[in-house]
Amino acid sequence: MTITLIILALSAVFFAIGKVRSDLVALCALTALLLTGILTPQEALAGFSNSVVIMMVGLFVVGGAIVQTGLAKKASTGLMAFAGDNELWLFLLLMVVTAVIGAFVSNTGTVALMMPIVVSLAQKAKIRASRLLMPLAFASSMGGMLTLIGTPPNLVIQEALTDNGFAPLKFFSFAPVGVVCIIVGIVVLLPLSKWFLSGKKKQDGENRQAKGKTLDDLMEEYHLTDNLSVFTVSQQSLAEGKTLKELDIHHRYGLTVLEVRRVKKPHSKLMKEVEQRLAGPDTKLTVDDIIYLSGNRQQANNFAQEMQPSTTLASPR
Repeated sequence: MTITLIILALSAVFFAIGKVRSDLVALCALTALLLTGILTPQEALAGFSNSVVIMMVGLFVVGGAIVQTGLAKKASTGLMAFAGDNELWLFLLLMVVTAVIGAFVSNTGTVALMMPIVVSLAQKAKIRASRLLMPLAFASSMGGMLTLIGTPPNLVIQEALTDNGFAPLKFFSFAPVGVVCIIVGIVVLLPLSKWFLSGKKKQDGENRQAKGKTLDDLMEEYHLTDNLSVFTVSQQSLAEGKTLKELDIHHRYGLTVLEVRRVKKPHSKLMKEVEQRLAGPDTKLTVDDIIYLSGNRQQANNFAQEMQPSTTLASPR
């Protein structure tokens, strides 16, 4: 009993920390119980043949298919379009639509599907996204109580009933309880979300300050250019006429070629056309090509020196 409690406590701690994948924690706990003799090999492997486990695997496949085909997104986007800018109507419609989708798709899949839609709608309605994202999380969980496949515990209850000789549950047997939970959840979350979450965005002065930031300001603020170097290939460059595979920049210098920009011959004297392309191993460098490299700045300078005298270093853009 003591060993079992220790393994259970350690598993709970690792589940809570989240540093190790949950499936690995569960398998390690199973292996520990098996090695300590608490479980027999037959008992340890019995769960893998359980019909509930197979059903849960099938649910992930069906849920993934609904998301990947775009059916769920199309339906949710169409329904959410009716909300407009009305905050109350937006809240109610969000709860209902999320709960209905959560009845057939896993909670994680439902949230991942609805999150970008909710964020864009919150921006359009000029309210904080947190005002809607918190109810979104609750609605996805409550929606799982509407159907037999909405959440794994429902399937466990179904199996327990059938194993003890009771009649199996129907697909919507949980629906009456689920509907009551959703209604109660809406009534409770509507005032609580207003009290604990700010419904409006920052003051206009802060908004103007945020909107006033240029692209260069944002790049400097988030240090996006710290490891970015830009080079221009001239006519006498040692890199001219060679492919990126031949230069072997990644292995020799530890740098990553992000992009190669090429200035095409202009059709007129007033126009200059620049071709922007992702770099590949067969990309051949020509005169006036601009190379964008990511990596250590000193290594980038070493590359420039070896390509001297005609490869010039430019400032990051």
